[in-house]
Amino acid sequence: MQSGTTCLDIAILDQNPLLASGISALLERQEGLRATALAVTSDLDMREAASGPFDLVIVDPSEFAMTPQAMVGQLRHMFGEARLIGYSSTDNPGLARACLAHGFRAFLSKTISFDALRTAITAVKSGAIYLDPRYASAILATPAVNHPPAPARSLTERETYVLKSVARGKSLKEIGYELALSSKTVETYKARGTSKLNISGRRQIVEYAIRSGWV
Repeated sequence: MQSGTTCLDIAILDQNPLLASGISALLERQEGLRATALAVTSDLDMREAASGPFDLVIVDPSEFAMTPQAMVGQLRHMFGEARLIGYSSTDNPGLARACLAHGFRAFLSKTISFDALRTAITAVKSGAIYLDPRYASAILATPAVNHPPAPARSLTERETYVLKSVARGKSLKEIGYELALSSKTVETYKARGTSKLNISGRRQIVEYAIRSGWV
C-alpha cells in the first residue's frame, strides 16, 4: 500500500478467475479496500504480473499440491510480508491447523458469508487471528499435546508478548523490531515461554493461543 493512503490492498489468488474476480468486485465496493484478482496455476505461479505491493493475500491452500510450509515460503517470495488469509472449498481442519502453524492469519470456508469475510479482513488488519467457527471447533476439540499445557500465569510479560505475537503469525524479526530486541533474544523468550507452558512449535503456540482466548 502506498504511503499516505488509508486503503488496504488485497490480492485474491485462485485457479478459478471468475471466483477471484467476483470476490474482488465485492471487496472493491467497501470503503478503504482495494482488491485485485490474480489467476494462478496449480503450481502457484501467476498467469500475469501483479501490480502490488499488497497488504493481504487471500488464497485457497487446498488448490495446490504443496505443503503449507512450502506454500508460505513461495507466497513470501511473491508478496513479501503480506498477511495471509486461507479460504478453502474442502472441510479440512488439519489443513487449517497447518496453515495457521506456518503463518496464515485467518482460515475460512468458501461458503462463508461476505460479512464474515469482511470481519476476517478487519481482524487480520488489526493483528488478530480469525477462524471460521467450524475450523475453530475442530481444532479446539483435538488435543494439541500429550500432556496438558501449563497455565499462562507463570509467564513473564515479555514471554507472553512474544508468544502472542508468534501466534498471530509475526516473525521473530518483526517482534524484535517492536520490542527493540535482537531476533536471538526474542527466540530466548519464546523458548522460555513454551518450556513453561509445556508446548513446542508454532502450531502448538497457535492452538494454545486459541484455547486461551489470546487471538
